[in-house]
Amino acid sequence: LGIRQQFVDLDKSIPFEIIAINIDNGSEFLNNHMINFMRRENGKKPIIFTRSRAYKKTDNCYVEQKNFTHVRELFGYQRFENKRLVDLMNDIYKNYWNPLQNFFLPTFKLKEKIRVGSKIIKKYDKPQTPYNRLMKSPHLSEEQKKRLFDMKSKLNPFELKSLLELKLKLFFDELRKSKNPEGF
Repeated sequence: LGIRQQFVDLDKSIPFEIIAINIDNGSEFLNNHMINFMRRENGKKPIIFTRSRAYKKTDNCYVEQKNFTHVRELFGYQRFENKRLVDLMNDIYKNYWNPLQNFFLPTFKLKEKIRVGSKIIKKYDKPQTPYNRLMKSPHLSEEQKKRLFDMKSKLNPFELKSLLELKLKLFFDELRKSKNPEGF
């Protein structure tokens, strides 16, 4: 139910419709709760559901390449099951990290890879924020672009960064307490 609820929240918060989800073969996605979510009984089009091939990491290359910068670099490689820590992580991602990443921090996007002999030459697009890429997209309506613009206009990158650092400090303080509850 936890994964499903995160997708319900995501579906409500983004200014466009989810068309498809390509998942790995984990049981957190392959369950009745997620299948029912993807059927979309609320009148929206059903979400296309595809799965990666087992043991083929390259099937999810766009997700896998962001695991380090968007997950591991922020929280490390540890698995967190403490409810308080998970709630803090969700708060950090939803309210600070994602807005900062999506609206204010430009990223390179690989345009093409060319093999010349034994070398691979990569060519990148001009760095842009995900927000700017969406605003240039012909796939969003003017209403969706206006909603995105309104979301961005309410954000202050300096405030986001400052609050992110405070929340991360709170998270790691809580993590230290949970590992050492007696304070030794």
